[in-house]
Amino acid sequence: MRKTTIGRLAFMCGCSLIATTGALAQDETLIEEAAAEPDRPAQAGTEGNVIVVTGSQIKGARIDDILPVTKVGENLIEAANPSSGDELFRAIPQAGSVSFNDYTTSGGINSARGDVASINLRELGTGNTLLLINGRRMVLNPGFQTELLVPVVSPDTNTIPVGGVDRVEVLRDGASPIYGADAVAGVVNTFLKGNLDGGFLEGTWRASDGTSLYSTSINGGIGFDFNEGRTNLTVYGYYYHENGAPTSIRRYSRDSDRRPLVEGTPWEGDVEWDASSTNSPFGQFDIQAPRSRTPIDDDDFHIQPGTFDGCRLDLGNGLCADNGTSLDRELRYNMDGDRDLFSKKDRYNVYGLLSHEFSQAAEFYAEASFYRSKSTRRNVQSALLGAVPIGIAADAYYNPFGPVTLADGSPNPNRVPGTTIDDEGAELLMERYRVIDAGPRVTTVTKDTYRLLAGLRGQVLGFDYDTAFLYSEAKATDLTRNRISTTALQNAINRTTSDAYNPFNGGCLDAPRSGDCTPNPQSVLDDIRIDVFRVGKTSLALGDLRLSKSDLLTLPGGDLGVAFGVEWRRETFSDDRDPHLDGTITFTDSVTGEFFGSDVLNSSPTPDTRGERDVYSAFAETLVPIVSPEMDVPLVHSLDVQLAGRFEHFSDVGSTVVPRAAASWRPIRDVLLRGAWSQGFRAPNLVQINDVGITRVNTQDDLVYCYAQIQKGLIENFGECSGSSTVSNRTGSEELDPEKTESLNFGIVLTPSFIPGLTLTADYWRVRQDGIVGVFGPDNAIALDLLRRLQGSSNPNVVRGEPDADLIDLYAGTGLTPAGDILSVRDAYLNLDSRVSKGWDFGLYYDIGETPLGRFNVSFNAARLTSFFQTPGPDGEELLDAVDRGILPPDITISDIGELLELNGRPKWRFTSAVNWRSGGWRVNLYADYIGKYFDDTALQDETNEPWPVDDWLTFNASVSYSIRNNTAISGTRIKFGVNNLFNKAPPLVEDSFGFDGAYHSARGRQFLIQVEKKF
Repeated sequence: MRKTTIGRLAFMCGCSLIATTGALAQDETLIEEAAAEPDRPAQAGTEGNVIVVTGSQIKGARIDDILPVTKVGENLIEAANPSSGDELFRAIPQAGSVSFNDYTTSGGINSARGDVASINLRELGTGNTLLLINGRRMVLNPGFQTELLVPVVSPDTNTIPVGGVDRVEVLRDGASPIYGADAVAGVVNTFLKGNLDGGFLEGTWRASDGTSLYSTSINGGIGFDFNEGRTNLTVYGYYYHENGAPTSIRRYSRDSDRRPLVEGTPWEGDVEWDASSTNSPFGQFDIQAPRSRTPIDDDDFHIQPGTFDGCRLDLGNGLCADNGTSLDRELRYNMDGDRDLFSKKDRYNVYGLLSHEFSQAAEFYAEASFYRSKSTRRNVQSALLGAVPIGIAADAYYNPFGPVTLADGSPNPNRVPGTTIDDEGAELLMERYRVIDAGPRVTTVTKDTYRLLAGLRGQVLGFDYDTAFLYSEAKATDLTRNRISTTALQNAINRTTSDAYNPFNGGCLDAPRSGDCTPNPQSVLDDIRIDVFRVGKTSLALGDLRLSKSDLLTLPGGDLGVAFGVEWRRETFSDDRDPHLDGTITFTDSVTGEFFGSDVLNSSPTPDTRGERDVYSAFAETLVPIVSPEMDVPLVHSLDVQLAGRFEHFSDVGSTVVPRAAASWRPIRDVLLRGAWSQGFRAPNLVQINDVGITRVNTQDDLVYCYAQIQKGLIENFGECSGSSTVSNRTGSEELDPEKTESLNFGIVLTPSFIPGLTLTADYWRVRQDGIVGVFGPDNAIALDLLRRLQGSSNPNVVRGEPDADLIDLYAGTGLTPAGDILSVRDAYLNLDSRVSKGWDFGLYYDIGETPLGRFNVSFNAARLTSFFQTPGPDGEELLDAVDRGILPPDITISDIGELLELNGRPKWRFTSAVNWRSGGWRVNLYADYIGKYFDDTALQDETNEPWPVDDWLTFNASVSYSIRNNTAISGTRIKFGVNNLFNKAPPLVEDSFGFDGAYHSARGRQFLIQVEKKF
């Protein structure tokens, strides 16, 4: 990394995206000097006056203009008013979606839950962005989750102490040759404030307008010099508390049935907008007896209030049985009614930096940090997995079709009259049921992260050197109270005495979509409750040595700079699941004998997983000045070239070598053209390699079965397919190869000397990724099974049972060989598709300078995504070709293939902008954040199959502050008042949990802020 004096930042100001948000990183003195002397070469400076430019390891070299770097500094942080690392990084338009977030509800215990946030530069995928603190890697978050069904990992951006951040530099270009794996999309380097001489204490209160949600925080730091100024110790501390809030605070999040919110649109009445659950206290059952034995005239029935239409059998207590498996929408459960929208959370952060100068040639430095977060949230109680029904014994006490007499010979008070069920009773299968009377689940995630670093830097034999050792570790404990043991639930149901669990008593007759007005006794509920944990650990050990010399040779165009170095790192992870999840304690149905590897209701089995790897790497870099201004070459004011390469060896996936070439050319002083080409790689993460096999159960359409139904006239099209629970088996592999990438970047920077202080930038980028690790997906696998069965074969990855007589009759005359029910889908992690992403970045920064009204700064940073095309592998290509040729109908969706721009995210446009004004002790900030529209294909219009348009979102933040500067005790005090989301703009509506997309938008609404700071 390069250092340059603050007073000589002109070259960088004219050549990188400091023209946009990056320019905000500088103070007034810097801006004045940069504007006055844009071509002054960078000079060495004292440690307190240097900044490090992300993208090069050559210290002191004039390389800034080659690099497309966005810098987020004090001005933008002040304007954006972030309360967390997540909110800080969302101020970067290129940051993409945040798939690890506090709003996540899908995946349950298999998600990265708690107070966590990720980053996804360019939308290239979580895990393709390298995060650094002070130039060295961050440890990965100890929890992982799936993205496009594949486990992904990321550092937790919330571990970054916002109050101690000096600036954030974002290299918006592939940087694997400089930094190694994970830098495919770019690098985000957070620099913390060091070398404080004095201290500060800051308190902040925030509250969301019209709600109960609020937060408080205390932030402070102190630093001092000793040993005659040769040693500095700086320590920061931070505490943050947010009280949490239920879904009821927002209209769009309080009810799973969001059909009222789309009235007046073409989607009015579409059932996709009703996400209420068919699993409710009104259970659905299958009688293991001939259908003619009951007035229901069906082996399938569900319980409902007696006031509903369709009652076939009176069950007493205001309840009846209706035939069939379809639960009336008025009975479907409002899952959002039992959830928290915001978790209750506490964050603790302590960070220390120490430096000691032995001599001008040697300086010792060290960092130590500890971070703890604790978050708690309620979630709706669990339901049965569709693939794991629970058998109910014939003699279960509350079985309405139980024996005539109980075991003690007394009459059975719970057997309903009016049936011809055998005197011994009939067994049942409970296929759908939600244990609402047990109360909501409560999940607490506690995470501890620490980081220790010690290093030595200086000069030897004319070379700058920097060597350090880093160790960082993170541990997260995810504990959910009030889960349900499937074995204990079945045992409680099948008791033959009145202390049995009764699943036949329904919920609330007057309000069947929420609550349970006929709960089982607490003593019975206590017997079925369990606590379930997941403990994740990650660690990072790193040692490196970097050597550089900015003036190895003097060429006609200037000094030739070089850098080279070596690095070793060890990464480990472990994921320890509760015995009820990892296969230690399993569920075997005592009635049917069916086995399932998890004993936790509604959770698929997941084995414990662990892995580690060692990585050895070496890099070299050179900066070659071809032409300098002093050479007076026509149309070549200056020309510089950067060349770099890196070798990296992974102990588990082999070795790779990647190069980089970049250049900057100034035809005239005010115009800069730059470009870069590089190759990159991303090694499969440790989860993808070491995953020994997980089972997931999700609802899928059996397209083969549905095709037969269409041919027989039972349904009209695939849109009427009735999905069923399908088991998907996913496995990792040591045979996975690293993903390979190729990046191109071309840009122009204008710094017109006739408008001092103005900088304009535009950069085009293109990234090609090959061998992306993924799974084909169960929906695609089943579609391929249909295609091949139409051609006389089948897809062996769709495992089916033998067809019974009913299925044989269904398939007769359809042209298909009879197929049995799907038992499972084999879905291993593979190097599958390739992807090409393209886009533009635009920036503007204008330092207007001093005026009679004060000093003004304006910035604008925009990201335009122009294409995100995923090319399928051979199997996917086979499916697309079949749809194009009409072999498969067009209403079969082939997921995550083709042009994905503006689909389920990936908006075309994002931008942030800020205006800052200062005069005396007064300061006013205005900040704008825009996220473009996209389409949600989980909510298709019933008739046109058109995806739901997710509206664009423009929000404004504003703040005003006053700093007291006098000779009194309150001198150095600053008071700030701010409003985030000034106009209280609600997030765009989506058909998803909570009614909005937390990966892009926020539900905080208008948020007031009061902050008091005292410097000393």
